[in-house]
Formats: sequence, structure tokens, C-alpha cells
Amino acid sequence: MEAYFSAVHKMEQTVMFPSLLLGVSLEDRGSTFEANSCDGDSVDRDLYEYFMLLKSIKQMAESGLVPLEGKNSSMKEEEDREEADLEGLFYYHVSGLQHVLVRLTTRANTVTSKYNEIMGQMNENKISLHW
Repeated sequence: MEAYFSAVHKMEQTVMFPSLLLGVSLEDRGSTFEANSCDGDSVDRDLYEYFMLLKSIKQMAESGLVPLEGKNSSMKEEEDREEADLEGLFYYHVSGLQHVLVRLTTRANTVTSKYNEIMGQMNENKISLHW
């Protein structure tokens, strides 16, 4: 989890103008990311959306999840069944969380490096931002 927080913090510190990421897709990164995008969502989102998503997830993870209110009876029954193998359930969820955090960390690093590429191209072309 620390690697994820570190990667998102670096991304937040690097990306000074998030709007530059609008319309830039992960596909522009080439083969670096294709191997990691087995969920297919990389086609649907641009780097700006990933930037905002990664920041949001970090904030939620730091503040904690909001507890579910009003559990229905099927959820209660499932919890009773799961209680029998809490250790197995724990390892299953920690493994899943670790897998997701590795992928999110990779995405944060991708957003950061793509932003650096954009800024490098702007510097090479002597393009200045005006507001």
C-alpha cells in the first residue's frame, strides 16, 4: 500500500496542469501498458480520468471506507458462511487488494511519466501555457 501512496503522491507533485492529460489515452504509451490492461478499461479512459480516479482512491484509502448500512438477509447469511474460514477469506481479500494496488501503482507511474513526456515535448517546441 505504501508503494501506491508514494506513486500517487509523486504523480500529484509532478502533474501541475492535469488538464494536459485530457484526451491522452493509455494506448499512446505503447507496449508498456498493453500487457497490464487485461481489464479493457484502458480504452475507455484518458489519463486525466485516471489521474482523478487515482487521487480519489488514495483519499478514500487514507480516510477509511464508509461502513455499509442496512445489510440485507442474504449478506448476513453469506457472512455466517464466511465466518467458518476467516483466515482463508482474509488471505483471499489481501491477495486481491495487493493485486489491485500493484495495478493502480503502475497506472499512477504511467500518468506521471506520460505527463513528463508531454512537458518535455512542450519544452522542446518552446510552447508556453497562457491563462
